[in-house]
Amino acid sequence: MTGGIDSRRISTMVRRIYRQIRRDRRTLGLMVVAPILVTFLFAFVFAGTITSVPTAVCIQDEPLEMIMGSTVSDLLEENENVTIFHRSYVDAFDGFGSTIQAVLVLPSDLTQALVIGENVNVQLRVNVTSELQVNYILSIVGNVTSEASIQMFGRRSIQLEKTITYAIPLPPFGGSLSFNLSLVDDDEGFSDTIGAAFEETLSQNGNVSVLPRSTRDAVIETISNEGAVAGVYIAANFTEASLTGGSSTVEIFINGIESTEATTALAAIREALSEAFTEIVGRGTETNITYVYGEAGMSMIDLVGSSMIGFLSVFFGFLISGIFFLRERQQGTLERMHASPLSDIEIVLGYVIAFIGVSFVQTALVSCVILYYSPRLLSSLLLVTPLVLLLAIGSVTLAIAASYRMKNELQVLQMIPMFIIPQMFLSGLLFPLTLLPAYLAFLPYIFPLTYFVMAVKAVVFFHATLLDVTIPLLVLLLYCILGLGLALVKPSEK
Repeated sequence: MTGGIDSRRISTMVRRIYRQIRRDRRTLGLMVVAPILVTFLFAFVFAGTITSVPTAVCIQDEPLEMIMGSTVSDLLEENENVTIFHRSYVDAFDGFGSTIQAVLVLPSDLTQALVIGENVNVQLRVNVTSELQVNYILSIVGNVTSEASIQMFGRRSIQLEKTITYAIPLPPFGGSLSFNLSLVDDDEGFSDTIGAAFEETLSQNGNVSVLPRSTRDAVIETISNEGAVAGVYIAANFTEASLTGGSSTVEIFINGIESTEATTALAAIREALSEAFTEIVGRGTETNITYVYGEAGMSMIDLVGSSMIGFLSVFFGFLISGIFFLRERQQGTLERMHASPLSDIEIVLGYVIAFIGVSFVQTALVSCVILYYSPRLLSSLLLVTPLVLLLAIGSVTLAIAASYRMKNELQVLQMIPMFIIPQMFLSGLLFPLTLLPAYLAFLPYIFPLTYFVMAVKAVVFFHATLLDVTIPLLVLLLYCILGLGLALVKPSEK
């Protein structure tokens, strides 16, 4: 065995491996037909429309500033035939029947009762000398309360609780209908807001974790930076607009790429909104959903198709190269290579280069199938390719290292449930990592596919470049180096 690396010897070895693969129909079928079949089945199954989801919330909603009592008082002040005396309930009836012809008492819960749709009575007492004056006062007060209700709430009725008495003896009625009104305005308004009720209800939902934000732009930025899956913005005049018939829309922002978490967050948001509106105004509201990433109706193949390329690369790259290399050992081919001028590194490089070529063919076939169902991958394919290449190199070299230590094909197949299948469920490929309990949260990060999924999602969906996924890229590179190092270290023969 000679030292150094000779590219001609490696090239000859690669050609020999390809000739051997071409003659082995079973291996050729496993390399070409199996990836296509598996991808078609996956695409067919998933081509349809699935604790503590981070949700950014900006609630700027303010209490209803208009108070029914103040509105009634202002409207009465505008009437030239009414002289208002603002009093408390204790001295409201001083001079009643002489200097004061009417007393109007507005209860403390007037605005609140109107907001939540409860029946409310306004107390009116009249003491005059003629029925004409009574009708005039009733007309003025009735019109004012109705107009105030229309201004604030569109149309909500107020019942006047009337008590009418006449001064005796009845003097002749004069020509003036002007009267003095003692007004007791105890109305405290309505301090509750829909936004506050919504935030309190949402924070009690264990399916989401509320991330308070100060502005609408901050909510969108949190989702753009992947700090949250969903976001809610409620404007400052939301309660007032909802109660007075104005335009009141809740803005919801969604990262549609994280479909499972987004669905959970959206359900929690809508439930909290429904409860808040039922509590405050007894009806629903409109919501405006904006997708920061992705779009409505994305199929499963759109969401995980690009990540599936990496999984199939790991699966078939590990399986085929591992079994093929084991056969080389069993047939004595590897021993004859060691007796030739080939060095250990040339042998490993020959197999790696040959099976990287195989992986490229498989990746191309799988990509074509996925592109048929999800054309959006095409624009990012050039950036996905080097990520697949690193993952394939690491898988091939690791399979060669494992095959050195295996005695039969069954032992190679046993690596599938130990190394490959767990990655399918723990890499974020099919299920979000947040579903794992806290004590298992570290587990996905020991698998290379996790970092591939992180990187490919950023590239395909979040418009990232390779410079933006430096950490996953470095981990995949270390995966390649680890595999290559283990492949070069042969176990001692017993």
